[in-house]
Amino acid sequence: MSLADIVNRMLESVDDLTGQITRQVWGMPGYDDEHMLTTDLAARVLPNVKSVVAGLATDGPPEEDTLASAAEIGRSRALQGVPVDAVMRSWMAAERVLLDNLLVHAGAMSTEELRRAVHRLGELIGSLISRSVEEYRHTQSEVTTHYDRLSADLVARLSGERAAGPEEIERLARTIGSDPGLPHAAVVVGLPDAADTAAGLRVRRHLLAAVGGHTSARILIGSMDMRPLLLIPLPGGSMDALRTVLENGVRVPRGPDPILLGLSQHAAPLYAVGPICREARWAVEVAHRLGWSDRVVGLGDVAPEVLLLRNPDIAALLAARLKPLCDRPDLLRTLRVYLKCGMSARAAARALFVHQNTVPYRIRTIERLLGKNLDDVTALSDVILALRGLDLLAEADGDHATAPLEAT
Repeated sequence: MSLADIVNRMLESVDDLTGQITRQVWGMPGYDDEHMLTTDLAARVLPNVKSVVAGLATDGPPEEDTLASAAEIGRSRALQGVPVDAVMRSWMAAERVLLDNLLVHAGAMSTEELRRAVHRLGELIGSLISRSVEEYRHTQSEVTTHYDRLSADLVARLSGERAAGPEEIERLARTIGSDPGLPHAAVVVGLPDAADTAAGLRVRRHLLAAVGGHTSARILIGSMDMRPLLLIPLPGGSMDALRTVLENGVRVPRGPDPILLGLSQHAAPLYAVGPICREARWAVEVAHRLGWSDRVVGLGDVAPEVLLLRNPDIAALLAARLKPLCDRPDLLRTLRVYLKCGMSARAAARALFVHQNTVPYRIRTIERLLGKNLDDVTALSDVILALRGLDLLAEADGDHATAPLEAT
């Protein structure tokens, strides 16, 4: 009996082969009543069984119609949410069934014919698996890109860049699988170069990896003022828990990109996140202007600076009080280091590498020039705010000649 005769016999029993394959595949992840009907599965299997069996007696690649059918399986399974490894296993199950039926006729074939038929079966199934997986990944990428665009559009509307009503917000949120009623916190990512999209993508991936395991809900990704913006469902409903997760993510060793995160002070359901997006934006803007890096900054951490940044005239008025020191970089630096060292002259002298009597002398000079006693709490607060105002204005002017005052 020739291989062509055996192929014809197998084609006569193609319905039975289809049933065997369907029974083996049904029950694999994604191949169940939640994703498809058994009749749909059988309808997909039947033409492919015919094509593969007929192809055993031929040479060359599978027919274009067969490849197109395999591609359609990959596309539909991606849309149905069937795992890609289950798609591959379904093809391998078909290969096993066909091989078993081919071996039933092994005694009627020569060793060479059997070897060629088995090789041909593996070759055909391999081609169809490759085509299915290729289309699966392509479809998955298209779907992901589509959902990313929907997410970015939703975030733009939520952050106030494009107005939207509650009904539209809920519709968009439901479309991308997000629960609009969950409390979300806003995180704005500050980068040295806002136009560096590659760095933005790297940092975003790092953050998603750090946060994704702590929340089962969808994280929305978009941008605000050219900076990446993430709306994160609170893990356990706790802002403290989210901040801890973010801080751990900042500390984890990673690539060369610095991470500066502005975190909103509050969380809110999606329809009310506009104000908290602005909280995170102000926090990261202040931190960026102060030269901070690799930290999480909440609005509450920089509330006075935010007030100055939002009122530049006040910041300029306060900064003007330091004018007598602006021509004396040694005095301005001494003042900064002195405050950073907790007003310890000895510690400041060590940090400045000067004699320990130099700092008290300079502080007295500073107090004389400013007309303030730094032992007076009110005067000290004025000086600190003035330094902050000077830092914020210097950044706005692109002047980095003086190091900003560190957070205490």
